[in-house]
Amino acid sequence: MKLDDIFSGPRVTMEEVLQCRTARDKRQKELLTRGGQCLVSFSMNIPGDMKQFPLAKSAFEVGMEELQNMLPPGCILDSFLSHACTGSEGMLLLNCPSEKVKHTAIELEEYHPLGRLFDIDVLSPDGLPLSRTSFGFPSRSCLICGQDAKICARSQAHSLEAVRQKVAQILENFFRDRAANRFASYATRALLYEVSITPKPGLVDRVNNGSHHDMDYFTFLDSCSALCQWFRQMFCQGWESSNLQPQQLFDRLRYLGRQAEKDMFTATGGVNTHKGLIFSMGILCAALGEVYVEQGGRIPLEKVLSACQSLGQCSLKDFQDAGNNTAGLRCYHQNHLTGVRGEAAAGFPTVLTVGLPTLQHWLSQGLSLNDAAAITLVAFLATITDTNMIHRSSVEKAALCKAQARELLSHLTRENYRAQLESLDAQYIRENLSPGGCADLLALTLMIYFLFC
Repeated sequence: MKLDDIFSGPRVTMEEVLQCRTARDKRQKELLTRGGQCLVSFSMNIPGDMKQFPLAKSAFEVGMEELQNMLPPGCILDSFLSHACTGSEGMLLLNCPSEKVKHTAIELEEYHPLGRLFDIDVLSPDGLPLSRTSFGFPSRSCLICGQDAKICARSQAHSLEAVRQKVAQILENFFRDRAANRFASYATRALLYEVSITPKPGLVDRVNNGSHHDMDYFTFLDSCSALCQWFRQMFCQGWESSNLQPQQLFDRLRYLGRQAEKDMFTATGGVNTHKGLIFSMGILCAALGEVYVEQGGRIPLEKVLSACQSLGQCSLKDFQDAGNNTAGLRCYHQNHLTGVRGEAAAGFPTVLTVGLPTLQHWLSQGLSLNDAAAITLVAFLATITDTNMIHRSSVEKAALCKAQARELLSHLTRENYRAQLESLDAQYIRENLSPGGCADLLALTLMIYFLFC
């Protein structure tokens, strides 16, 4: 994010800042008249004449929440909160020893990733602030050089631009990393749920290895563990590349995808467990990062899928590459099926029109997430032509399986679905069939479900 994208808010005058300080002193004294053992006054260290903007407010809210979580239960007697243009500030009147609260405040300022931007004063009942140095801690350090912040400020050792850049970096790193960790964990959770869903015709699950002789349930767990960090990096790439053209971002994702594949093969001993999902889930994670920045922390589903579509369309150029001899490209040239690339290029419509509605329908009928997801896999089988099924058999056989799944789906009930799916699983194992493309769509459906439903 650019500096101007972060520092975007009203400018304040020095007179307004001084008036704010006067009002703060008056408010502190008034709160202290209501009793308690101390008062905490919390604000943000934001340089320059722009004190209030979205990330500054969000950082303040994070700090206030963390502070309250660190305090003993029931010790807050009164409080005040403001988000004025001169900056956010909060006050807590506490029935808790001031020394203990000061230690808590110093911990937050010293050890929290945003702590250098927190300004937390603890006042005794007589209104005097407790000093950090009296507790054996040094004065606050400079953001730029690490020396005493007051000395650097008085001497104007660093330009305002340099200090603002540092503040912006702290804010962006914290909120990007927190969001990336969250979405990567959802992606990994979706992969773990997908392999755990049982029964899944022809696929690895908790009961058997399906039609696969080179992998089992634990192979998938190893792969999921290896890929989590890459989903995080793909989200960050989307965040940091929000001003790039889709092709530029796609090229960066493809590079990360190749690195992710290497880690997958290392973790699985050379077995391809998630190559297709590295592509599709990677696009989804990058789209989430891109939209998260553009929408200021919101992730409207329609915008996320639109971003997926823009990135997915870049992959269609692969079909013009005669030197690339992957199974997906061979299937395109032989049968004119675009597979996962076509699904991504359309914005994963099958997830939206088949996966989510089916999953939510069966959940509403009282089925567990496991069982509703297992039926959702059958819905995908009945809807798409899975190129992995063609690879393991033929176009004709894949079409027959698609028709069979459509017929089966029309007769599934709460009472018979498990027996029907177990029978289909046994058939697929006998015939060496594995609907890997449908499994990937199921994982994407679970990801969307976790995020938006």
